[in-house]
Amino acid sequence: MTIKVAFLGPEGTYTHQAVIQQFGNDREHVQIYPAKSIGDCFRAINAEDVDYAVVPFENSTNGQVVYTYDLIRDWFIPSLQSKHTQPNISSSTVLSPSATSVPRFKIVAEQFVAIHHNFLTNAENLEDIKTIYSHPQVWTQVGKFLSSKEIPAHAAKIDSPSTSKAAELVYEDKTNTTACISSQMSADLYGLPVRFPNVEDNVNNTTRFLVLGYKEPPTPPKDEEDDKSGSMVTSIIFTLNHDDPGALCDVLIEFKKNGVSLTSINSRPSHLKQWQYVFFAEIVGDLSSDHNIEESIREASKTCQELVILGTFKRSWRYWSSASSKE
Repeated sequence: MTIKVAFLGPEGTYTHQAVIQQFGNDREHVQIYPAKSIGDCFRAINAEDVDYAVVPFENSTNGQVVYTYDLIRDWFIPSLQSKHTQPNISSSTVLSPSATSVPRFKIVAEQFVAIHHNFLTNAENLEDIKTIYSHPQVWTQVGKFLSSKEIPAHAAKIDSPSTSKAAELVYEDKTNTTACISSQMSADLYGLPVRFPNVEDNVNNTTRFLVLGYKEPPTPPKDEEDDKSGSMVTSIIFTLNHDDPGALCDVLIEFKKNGVSLTSINSRPSHLKQWQYVFFAEIVGDLSSDHNIEESIREASKTCQELVILGTFKRSWRYWSSASSKE
């Protein structure tokens, strides 16, 4: 059976690497669909044009990938559903009296990709380089390298839609006066020389990706060998009455009372009311088998205007690997 996977393209991006880590690189069994935007990935999985979609979620250096956070907000907060009039919806994961519908797809897995940036160019002399291309988020991750003496100060730094697109632009340049900061995968894809490898400021720079789908994906062979933790994560999103003093505290105390750990909590503007926010929280454990998590969410939902369960999924072994490398 062939698995269809959409991801933020083009081929050669770090998201493509996350796809390979999760599903392998056998084109007979995995059919990939590079998308032009993260929004296109959401639309493809919602329409069931693909079985899974892989999107970037957060980076250990730059933090949130706000495009993904905002899309999760827009798709899963029922009050914003008018933006996405889609037939493929369900109310089974909403714990709020005012809620009506959310998509049927959920977060079903995660991947962590070590981000190692490389300086690629066909230029024989660095002084000939007039333009350097890369994705906007990359510039802050390679600041020390760009300020070094090796890189000509006169070179213009131009944003590209992806690091892979940056490599494509250098590949197409026949003047050999351009360079890019991109991945080894892109260098291999376009046959570009790596002039300087691993130019990132933080050697532990890592991006986390979410896998969206309708069921748990197949476990890659390497994960079967290395994932011995058995840890699970339950992800939720919720809104509060921002005029209610202590509302967020009331939600969090429910988890504390039941001895439930939260690994993260983030917020984004709600787009419902000015200065109101939506909160994203991740819980250690499996909602389907842990009564304490179930009770915590049930009680917390009484304080929330809306609370939606985004999914429960296995903690990737790469989470522990990336965490230990930072110690």
